[in-house]
Amino acid sequence: MAFSNVDSSSSLRKLHNQRSFIDFTSKGLYGPKCIITAKSDNPDVVVEDDPSCEHHMTWCDSPETILIIKKIGDKEVTEKFVELCTYLIKESGRDLTVIVESGVVEEVRAKEYDESREVLERLKSWTEDDQEYVLSTVDLIICIGGDGTLLYTSTLFPEAIPPIMAFHMGSLGFLTPFQFESLKSSIEKVLNGNVSITLRHRLDCRLKTESLVSTSHQSDACPLDLGKKLVKFTPRLTLHTDHTATKKRMNVVNELVVDRGPSPFLTYLEVFCNERLMTTVQGDGLIVATPTGSTAYSLAAGASMVHPSVPCMIITPICPHSLSFRPIVVPAGVEILVKVAHDSRSTAWVGFDGRNRQEIKHGESVVVTASPWAIPTINNTGHVTDWFDSLAECLHWNARKQQKPK
Repeated sequence: MAFSNVDSSSSLRKLHNQRSFIDFTSKGLYGPKCIITAKSDNPDVVVEDDPSCEHHMTWCDSPETILIIKKIGDKEVTEKFVELCTYLIKESGRDLTVIVESGVVEEVRAKEYDESREVLERLKSWTEDDQEYVLSTVDLIICIGGDGTLLYTSTLFPEAIPPIMAFHMGSLGFLTPFQFESLKSSIEKVLNGNVSITLRHRLDCRLKTESLVSTSHQSDACPLDLGKKLVKFTPRLTLHTDHTATKKRMNVVNELVVDRGPSPFLTYLEVFCNERLMTTVQGDGLIVATPTGSTAYSLAAGASMVHPSVPCMIITPICPHSLSFRPIVVPAGVEILVKVAHDSRSTAWVGFDGRNRQEIKHGESVVVTASPWAIPTINNTGHVTDWFDSLAECLHWNARKQQKPK
């Protein structure tokens, strides 16, 4: 769903061809009233609290429409949600419209919140028929819950998405830097504008039908037996996907995973980079992760942690049957294609941010490129300090008892 005031079809086609993470910094691309400016384009614009951050956000007009996405069925989250709505609608002194999902309206109205009944009655929602229009009017998104709440929010906006302010009410909280203890001051700071932003890049994943492989120009110096060890990245094996059909298309925030599913056999995958064979995978599967997803499944599989502002993709094998298959980081602008080999003993399964899992058969593939639609998440203390705080608090990174002095 695209915002109605976005007029960038020709530029988008050009940017898609570049296959790179895109930093949109134009009015209208992150909601009707949000303007995100890159420091490289305007060095004079600096957020005092976060001077090294590349992007900062201002408003071209006062924000009026706020979408709140909350974790459903959690009593503590619901109580905080009511507190948040009361402040926005009744106490902030602003003329704000608050939009929530229909399930949230039913949840809060079914409970006893007599003192906030007037506020809750003013909540707006949408139907399937008017979802695109209603969401296109949103100026700011506030998430209440855990990282999964933000991942779910991403699915509501497959293209342009307004800035997100995420409050931590979940388990870990890598993507939720704000605390409810400072609710009012944090919201006022954001509504006043001039805050730093982290653009969290997404991956555009397309599930394709059987691919056609050209093996022309074969030579003895470059064997094409995919079962053998590939000594070097060869341009002689080229993949052509011009005539394949796209069965499914998804954006992911964390990672795409191709694995063996319930099969007892190893997966046998062919991995292409810019339509040329890079390597094969014999193991439990493969992860293609964003920098944001580098602290999720990819980290558990042995890859490095990467700051979300770094433009790259992380390719991580899952339990490879090889001592030398290590995770790698590739530039953001490449196209990665993961294909189930024709002579694989079984099919494979693909998952998008842990959801929408489905089987992919022999010869079918998943094409992964950088999505031009990044997620603008609002920083709390700063784009670097927020990240290191999450490593320390969520993973206890490098936590060790102090060595005694001599």
